[in-house]
Amino acid sequence: MNPESESPNRSNIRILPPSRRRHAAGLRPLGADEWFQWLEHEGEGWYVPLGTRDEVGARRAAETMYRQLATQGWEKTGARVSREFTVAIFWLEAPLACTYTSLFTLPTASVSVGTGARPQRLRLAVVEADVVFRRALVHWLELIPGCSVSGYGSMAELADAPRRSAHVDVVFVDRDDTTVVPETLPARLKEGSAPLIYPFGLYSSSDHIFQSFSGVDAGYLLRRRPLGNLLEPLEGAFASGKLLVDEAPRAIRRYCQSLFSPAAGQMDASIRSALTQRERQILTCLQRGLHDKEIASELGISPLTVHTHLKHIFEKLGAHTRTEAVVKYLEK
Repeated sequence: MNPESESPNRSNIRILPPSRRRHAAGLRPLGADEWFQWLEHEGEGWYVPLGTRDEVGARRAAETMYRQLATQGWEKTGARVSREFTVAIFWLEAPLACTYTSLFTLPTASVSVGTGARPQRLRLAVVEADVVFRRALVHWLELIPGCSVSGYGSMAELADAPRRSAHVDVVFVDRDDTTVVPETLPARLKEGSAPLIYPFGLYSSSDHIFQSFSGVDAGYLLRRRPLGNLLEPLEGAFASGKLLVDEAPRAIRRYCQSLFSPAAGQMDASIRSALTQRERQILTCLQRGLHDKEIASELGISPLTVHTHLKHIFEKLGAHTRTEAVVKYLEK
């Protein structure tokens, strides 16, 4: 946090200037033209939409929100104002593979959980203790064609739900809940085919996904997808509109492998041609979580040369940090 913005009683609170967020397009009424403010309190920070295209009005709204946050904290403020967040679903642990997208929490009065009778081909359960994020996840996932979604505050709550509402194909569980493993599933959820369980994480931006898993030996595959394609790693596990639970692990691995095939979507030709072979090698090392000295040792170059290549990589990708460079490289 900007140290000059720590006191809510200052007559002139100086905070970071508002910015626009490109991922708001299609998810917010004002789209990518809306101003956002980064607000942080007691180590927790989020981008908050300010509801205006006017920069002057945005600054006034940001100062008001900051004062409220400084006195009330996120527990109360977060229940009233929308926040941008990134949800990442982790399909594999080695390599660490996830699809992720940017979404928004919704004011309590605006949350709408779909209950229509449209054809259902994928029944999802979201287990998330935070009611604001749980309602937001249910709201957005319901918009994915063919998905029926229910939300629960814990696995115990899911187990206690009526049988019909608790009959699910896939359970998404906050990865911070370390108590949830397939072996601990309540007995009633194991009747017939046990649901697939995948962890998810909630982050203030996509950069924080990579930052929270540095040093993963088997490497990373982090892929931004639009909301409608967030669950596409499962697409290869369907037959006649029904999810084949036993086929899902193979389908997910085929999906990940396909991204490295010659026919897979690749970086823009202009950017790819601008990156040298050595720069791509360094990006691959960064993706694996290697540090500068380890990169230098692996490639047979000096740490100073690694720094020089990183400077060129930042310039070509328009990145300012190693994390941002890797994320942008993986997104292409």
